[in-house]
Amino acid sequence: MKKLLLLSIIAISAFTSTAYASNNIVEVYKTESCGCCALWADGMKEAGFNVKVNFVSETQLMEKYQQAGVPNNLLSCHFATYQGKDLVGHIPVDSLKNIELVDKSKSGIAVAGMPAGSLGMYAGDYKEPYQVIAFDKSGNQSLFKSYN
Repeated sequence: MKKLLLLSIIAISAFTSTAYASNNIVEVYKTESCGCCALWADGMKEAGFNVKVNFVSETQLMEKYQQAGVPNNLLSCHFATYQGKDLVGHIPVDSLKNIELVDKSKSGIAVAGMPAGSLGMYAGDYKEPYQVIAFDKSGNQSLFKSYN
């Protein structure tokens, strides 16, 4: 009986650590040809995040957006997941570090388009103002943070 209990505890511990580890990985989906997405992933790695990059076709990327319920006005060049939230576009490091502040009713955050000066979209000293928008699967959106 003690042996069975010990094996059960070991199995539960292994499952819990695996689930925790996979939940703390920024899992990126991007096409092979997009260089700014690679720069975004590299920036996340440099900030200390564990990052896994998956190369997908344009069609597969669009399927990811549809499955996540990402509103069309928030689409960008890559999709990611982190701690159970969907991530779209060039989200800044500090927004990702504060992902737990996103309203629990929201399924993710997005930076629409590809704003110059955002992480991965380097344009020298030039920076466009942009917003990080929280969204849910029904298309409802709210401001998470603004960057100028």
